[in-house]
Formats: sequence, structure tokens, C-alpha cells
Amino acid sequence: MAKKNSYSQYLRNHLGKLIDETDLPPLKKEFMKSRWLDQVLWLEGRATKERDRHHSLRLLTIIGGVIVPAMVGFNSTNPRIKEIVGWSAFGLSQAVAISAAVEEFFSHGEKYKQFRNTAENMKIEGWQFLQMAGPYSQFESHDDAYSTFAYHVEQLIQKDVQGFVSQFEEKEQKSKEKTAETVAQNAELALSNLNEQMEYQAQLRREAEKRRWEEEQKLLQGEFSAPPEPDATNEEDVQPIPSVTLEDLPILGAAAMAWFEEEEPEEPKKQESSNGKGSSEPAKSAVPQLITPEQAAKIMDCPLSDCQKYLPGVLEALQNYEILDKQVLIGLLATVRVETNGFKPINEFGGPKYFTKHYEGRRDLGNVQPGDGAKYHGRGYIQITGRANYRTYGQKLGVDLENNPELALDPTISAKILACYFKDRGVATAAKVGDWRKVRKLVNGGYNGWDVFSKYVDKAKAVIG
Repeated sequence: MAKKNSYSQYLRNHLGKLIDETDLPPLKKEFMKSRWLDQVLWLEGRATKERDRHHSLRLLTIIGGVIVPAMVGFNSTNPRIKEIVGWSAFGLSQAVAISAAVEEFFSHGEKYKQFRNTAENMKIEGWQFLQMAGPYSQFESHDDAYSTFAYHVEQLIQKDVQGFVSQFEEKEQKSKEKTAETVAQNAELALSNLNEQMEYQAQLRREAEKRRWEEEQKLLQGEFSAPPEPDATNEEDVQPIPSVTLEDLPILGAAAMAWFEEEEPEEPKKQESSNGKGSSEPAKSAVPQLITPEQAAKIMDCPLSDCQKYLPGVLEALQNYEILDKQVLIGLLATVRVETNGFKPINEFGGPKYFTKHYEGRRDLGNVQPGDGAKYHGRGYIQITGRANYRTYGQKLGVDLENNPELALDPTISAKILACYFKDRGVATAAKVGDWRKVRKLVNGGYNGWDVFSKYVDKAKAVIG
């Protein structure tokens, strides 16, 4: 301890003297001592403590791990000596296990490396500043270099804190995973013990029933012929006890609760025509061609063949929902470009694991059944997502999207979903007045992808507007 204190005191005196000899103003010298020098000394002390603890625990674990097998294998003709060695081996093995567990829990070795690394980096930074070397050689005086030095010191301290937090979070996550695994194992063990207890109770009942029958036969011996001994396992009053499985336990949480949605109002029935042969639909008006496939391909940076194939259906859907307008078309093209990276209905980028991680159990999306996360991932031009959206827009379009989610990739259906969404959610209204940030927020819920969206809004405005 005296040696440690003497080294710490040496650092304080020596480095403090060097600080006093610089051309820094008194206030900056004081700040340097209280912030940099005190931090160096604190890190040195913590590194030394963590090193000593780590070495002590590891030394006990290593030596004990070598000695215990030898003690277990020791054989003596003297029972007393054999008993002493056996108990000593047991005690030492427990000490080894505790030592390893303590080291794993407190991570003294990892802390020692972290504190030592930060301390050395802090000392290197200080020596370079005091000697006007390295990054400080470009300055004429300590006073000129002080701001840079203070910034570097704070960066080192911040990095040390972030490393500690990251290590703590990682350890906490591992602890949670281990706890979950232990809980699952304990549940299985509890169920297994429960089955064994129930089987044991059933066996006791069978044995008691057999003894009762034997006693009755002894009392009746000589008066009646003894009936054949029944098989206790086949008696009608001894019912087999079923095994208990995890599936028999009640489900918990959101999975146990049904999800309800308000029913959509029924559409009015179509009036029969005067000839009684069904409804008569008004003739469709021609769709204004506000943009050509060539212009769309130029705006969207996508193949011309995609625009030739899909643009007519999108324009027709906008016409049918009475929102076909240059401003609306600008917002729609930019939205489709962000959502699909082109101009065609697609599956959301990712895979089953990604969809399950992000969408499974999302009640806000209506995903309340196992497998809903992957089943109702994003599809189409606008990436419709979640059971609730598939059900709602399926009802609006008269298509069973809930049971057939792949239909959302059909170009005609996908275009109708896109146009319906733009009209119902007020996206078209925002686009008509040029409120592009509101357009993006109404589609995305935030402003994710805004840079790309605004870029293609500007390109579309240059061509269409």
C-alpha cells in the first residue's frame, strides 16, 4: 500500500510541477489539475485495484483447478485422512466455483483493461501537451494549445464512459437471456416433477385398492369362492391421470386476447337496370395522360418497361378515386420511389426473420395471431403492412386481402390501395397545396426517407409542373 501511495504521490507532485511551469493562466492550470491530473490518478488507482482482484481470483481458480483433481484421486488406507482430504477437496472446489462466478459477474479483468487503457491514453495526451509534441507541435504556446488539449481529454473521458455503459448493457442482455433460459428449464423441470407426483399418487391409489381387496377376500374366505384377483390397472374406478404439458397451461398476455375492429359500413346495393338484367354502370371517362411512360422513367430513375406496364393502372386508379391531379401525381411518384426503389409493386425488403422481429405481436398493426408478422409484411406500391390494414383495405376494395395477402402485389389492386390511401388519409389534399412534409408524414408516420422523397418531388415538379 505504501508503494502504491508513493507512486500516486510521485505522479501528483511531478505532473503538478510540470503544469505549474507552463505559460498557462492560473485558472487554466487549476482546471488542468482538477480535470486531467485527478482523472489520471483516479484511473491509475482503479486499474490497480481491478488488476489485483482479477489476479487473485484467477490465481485461486487456476491453482484450485489443478489441486482438486489430485485430492479427489488421493487414496489412503487411513479412513480419517481420507475423510479429511475428501472434505478439503469439496471445500476447495466450492472456493474455485465461487471465485470463477465472482470474476464472471464483476468482470475485474475487463475493467482492468479498460481503466489501464484510458489511463495510459490520458497520460500520453498530457505528455504530448506538456512537451508541445505530436498534435500540439503546430502551436506556439501551451495557452494556444489548451483548447485542443481540453477537447481531446473530454473525448477520452467520454469514450471511457461509453465503453463502460456498452459493457454493462451487453452483460445485462446476456443476463436476461440466461434468466429466460433458466426459467424455461425450471418450467420443464416443474412439469416433469408434477407428472411424476401425479403418477406416484395414482400408484398409491392402486396399491391401496389392491390391499383393500385382499383384506375383503380374507374375511370372506370359506363362505364364497374367491373371485379371481383383479388387475388393479384395469379397475374402472381407478382412472388414468393424463400427463401435463406446456400446452395445457393457460396462455398469457396479448396472445390470449382477441383483437376486434369496427365493421365497415355496407356499401349500398346497386340498383337494377330497367331491363332487370343487373346494374348499369356509367361509361368511364378517358383518363387524362398527365405524364408519359418516358417522362415517368426519367423522373423515377427506373426501367421504361416498368413505367409502360404500371403507369396506366396507377393513373386509372387516381381517376376512379377522383384525385388525379398534377400535384397529387408528384407526391405519388416520389412516395412510390421511396417505398419500392423503382416503379412497381414489390415485397418489402427483408425476410421472415426480419418481419417476425419487427412486426410479430404488433397489436397496433392488428397482428395478434402467431405468424402474422411475416404473413402481413409490406407489399405493393405503398407497402401495406399488418393484418388490420389488409383487412380494412380488402373490405374497401371488395377483395379478401386478409386471407390472401399476396393479392396486394397485383398491379391493379396495388394501384387501388395506393389511390384509396391517398384519398382517405388526406395525402392527396396535402399534395394539392404542396405540403410535401405532411405528405411524407401521412405515409411514413414520420420523415424517414425525406431526403430521397424531396429529391424526387423536385424531379417530378421539373417535368410535370
